[in-house]
Amino acid sequence: MGVGFVTGICYMIAIFYAINDLDKVSDPSTFFPLAEIYRQATGSHAGSVGLLVVAFLPTFITTCGCYITAGRTLWTISRDGATPFSQWLGTISPKFKNPFNATLACCGLITVLACIYLGSSTAFSAFVGCFVQLSSLSYFMAIFPHILTRRSSFVPGFFFMNNTIGYVINSLSCAYLIVFAVIFCFPYAIPTSAATMNYASLMTGGLSIFVAIWWFIHQGSYVGPKHVPSTDKALADDAR
Repeated sequence: MGVGFVTGICYMIAIFYAINDLDKVSDPSTFFPLAEIYRQATGSHAGSVGLLVVAFLPTFITTCGCYITAGRTLWTISRDGATPFSQWLGTISPKFKNPFNATLACCGLITVLACIYLGSSTAFSAFVGCFVQLSSLSYFMAIFPHILTRRSSFVPGFFFMNNTIGYVINSLSCAYLIVFAVIFCFPYAIPTSAATMNYASLMTGGLSIFVAIWWFIHQGSYVGPKHVPSTDKALADDAR
């Protein structure tokens, strides 16, 4: 983290000093602002492409890792009976020795969502905003039950805080997440219209309702993780 912070700061400073025409970079017709910054820094299109390739290669490798991670995450919750088509998604391919079905489903879903951008940038922005809200609210749903139970179900682990400090930090975290989710629903500019409206709240609310309905219908089929240590204490005992 320290290395990433230092190198990131140095990179940003270099980028800022490389800009000699800010209006061109911020022009809506500039499809890829970073490419324009590199062009201004190097003075040539070839130099800009070369620097973009340096950024593209690790991004491509990271994308492959994200697909694999998403597939394994979907397989994990499908194996526990928490998703539709859990029997198909929660299996391991005997040929490839991996959760091929779940990874293929993630690949298809992500490709469909990416195609939405071609038809409507507003709809695509709503999906992106929905992801940010849902990922943030997932932390809220993991923390808030501990506040309701006054952290009585917490098993002390390697990074355990005492109940007083932990309760305060948990409460502040939940408050911050709620405020963040509300602010993220605000429109991008005022006055707004149907084309510029922020539909992230609609996506988040609709998906939350769907998940709630699915839970009440199929809650009996969900069994939770099996043969997995559920606490840090269990992991510590195994390590000993």
